Amino acid sequence: MAGALRALCTARLRVSGPRVRWAAFDHTAAAPALSGSCSCGSVGFHARGASAINFVCHCSICRAASGQKSLAAAAFKPNQVTWVNEPGLKAELPANSRNTRYYCKCCGTYMGEDATRPLGVIALPLARTKDAHACYQPNHHIFYANRVEDVVDSIPKWVTLPEGEIVPQGPIKSHEAAGEYDSVSGRYRKDVRPFAPTRAPDSQVYHFTESDPVPNHITRIEPAKVQERVIRKYLPSPGTFAPPTRTNRDVIIVGGGHNGLVAAAYLARKGLDVLVLERRHVIGGAAVTEELYPGFKFSRASYLAGLLRPSIITELGLEKHGFEYLPRDPSSFTPSHVDGPLGGKSLLLGASDELNHKSISQFSVKDADAFPKYEEFLGKVREIVQPLLDGAPPNPFVGSRAERRQTWRQLGELARVGWRNRDAIVPFYELFTAPASYILDRWFESEILKTTLATDAVIGAMTSPAHAGSAYVLLHHVMGEAAGRKGVWAYVRGGMGTVSRTIAASAKEAGAEIAVNATVKGIKYSNSRATGVEMLDGTVLNAKAVLSNATPYHTFLELLPGLARDSGVTEESPLPRDFQHHVRFADYACGAFKINCAVDRLPEFTCMPSAVPGQPGPQHRGTVHFETTMEEIENAYREASLGMPATRPVVEMTIPSALDNTLAPPGKHVVQLFVQFAPYDVHPKIGHWADPSFKEAFVHRVFRIIEEHCPGFSSSVLFYDALSPLDLERIFGLHKGNIMHGSLGLHQLGYTRPAPGFSSHRTPLNGLYLCGAGAHPGGGVMGAAGRNCANIVLSDLGL
Repeated sequence: MAGALRALCTARLRVSGPRVRWAAFDHTAAAPALSGSCSCGSVGFHARGASAINFVCHCSICRAASGQKSLAAAAFKPNQVTWVNEPGLKAELPANSRNTRYYCKCCGTYMGEDATRPLGVIALPLARTKDAHACYQPNHHIFYANRVEDVVDSIPKWVTLPEGEIVPQGPIKSHEAAGEYDSVSGRYRKDVRPFAPTRAPDSQVYHFTESDPVPNHITRIEPAKVQERVIRKYLPSPGTFAPPTRTNRDVIIVGGGHNGLVAAAYLARKGLDVLVLERRHVIGGAAVTEELYPGFKFSRASYLAGLLRPSIITELGLEKHGFEYLPRDPSSFTPSHVDGPLGGKSLLLGASDELNHKSISQFSVKDADAFPKYEEFLGKVREIVQPLLDGAPPNPFVGSRAERRQTWRQLGELARVGWRNRDAIVPFYELFTAPASYILDRWFESEILKTTLATDAVIGAMTSPAHAGSAYVLLHHVMGEAAGRKGVWAYVRGGMGTVSRTIAASAKEAGAEIAVNATVKGIKYSNSRATGVEMLDGTVLNAKAVLSNATPYHTFLELLPGLARDSGVTEESPLPRDFQHHVRFADYACGAFKINCAVDRLPEFTCMPSAVPGQPGPQHRGTVHFETTMEEIENAYREASLGMPATRPVVEMTIPSALDNTLAPPGKHVVQLFVQFAPYDVHPKIGHWADPSFKEAFVHRVFRIIEEHCPGFSSSVLFYDALSPLDLERIFGLHKGNIMHGSLGLHQLGYTRPAPGFSSHRTPLNGLYLCGAGAHPGGGVMGAAGRNCANIVLSDLGL
């Protein structure tokens, strides 16, 4: 049963029996209770409130305890459970288990299991209850290898533990066939709304490595468990690692994402011997192009360019290696329902002031007049921010003499820009600290315009436009510059992999070596200094400097010891205890979900059909937004904050093949769907991303939103690649699926990224540097973190 209880972060409620109305599970309603007694009635239990998880366990210990082929139970936190006549209970510790089981001393009836040590819960058998509320009915089955039985229901069936391998559904062929599926909402009618935001109970020990240890001050973590978790957490290299002939290098870079490649290029151009190690078979990290379906090339993770620093494009000569922007105009399209309150009017925004004014005037002439002023204001703010991107957060009192001189130059440029835009300084401060909705409400009155602009405030962020600081995220996404045009986002010919490929070409041209299928097991160190890395096969590679392009969590808690020490276990670590503690408790909430589609025809919008059937029009070139009210974004956030993939998530569609004919066969297209508000930590009453049917249900929920505006879209899909937050973590190494290597909240920016006192890319371990998006200035395909880090390394090496 203990194995079953790891379901604290898994499984949806799909039970057989009579249908239950949604109203019965209103999360604002009073919590029910579960009571039970033994056969003779001398002992019993009473549990109040929402259970942590409900399950049917088929393990041998539960079979023996219950005398049945399986045991259905609901698990609660200890403070929710009260025993009736506790002295009448007999406690036993079965062989091969460390969890105490309770029986009635009089009649021997099994009454429950104390699993507080590994999971923080007490499991109570449903067989000892009468008329148990439907919210306590099983969410999933747990089997163990040769004990899989033919259980016919729609509940997920896990081979060992939830989050691991799942048993095929057998006779149930689809969600619709399960009988309890609501095709309109995309949920099962018996799904319950959680009573509180998701937080797993605090266990005493970290035992089940299907998920990361919960950041707390209670759970003890053994070092061996950390290594076991890392092996399970990320997909292994698909090919065989070929060790380099030279094991002693000047610089080793862990991770071949675009920032790591940028750092490699700059360091190699200074004559350093640079080796880049990439776990996957393809370089680029999240900026990759992959042919997942014959003839179709997908920008599998990141999908738009514009943040890449112009200085990097010029200095590394990317254009001569094949880099080419494909600017989008119009850049944005928001359709409305033909039979809705907007009468099928659509909003097009682009480079033309005249087009923007005409389009916005459909909804508000006042807004149409205000929009150019809003754009001008953002332009001033963008200009103020620019000097902060091309270097670490300025501190003129640290670093070498050359660094300090550069910092004073940076401050001088910042002062000049600030003076030139002095009328925008106070609004600039407000933009950094205020809710996006507050800023947008003051500028505009039409919902469709505010909503279209507000989506930039939540993409890649588990936040609401009503939250303080969300306006900065809006700014982060409008700082694009492509082909000399400021505030513009673009496609790259050949997909986002072209960005990484051309940077890699520049690095190789300068002498850098790039190895793929190269999994780094750990960072080596001696006397408080990084000395190299150890590969998964045991190969040790030495270097004067080690740069990590991985997330701060992976770099400082998985490639280096210390996570166990932070839990109270004796362990040596070269990093300060408070530094690792800070990294462990950092915010990684994101909620991003990506769907890459190969379609056999161009999506046709009911409100704006193509002028020439099958030929891309202005509605196909930019980003398509499917939200027209701020309430839709707010509701999606509220559900996600409770651990529920949003009923109506925020969806952005891009069709890069509308401008780039290298991505799909003639007449066919690549459609990219970026979806927001799909939380990594799903509430146990809802489901888990490791369940393919759960992920599939969410994908079809997204498709139904598109079908509202593009009838027939689903039938046009030849193939789709769905990347849940769990997939983003497993495939791309993004901890908790966070595409920014850590949230872009104000508390995790600038001088506190990745931790206070270490915003200069240096780390507490001499010779180890952070060059990825977890360092300043943050996420996006910008390259600034890689370039800035390379400059710090060169300074430390005296070059």
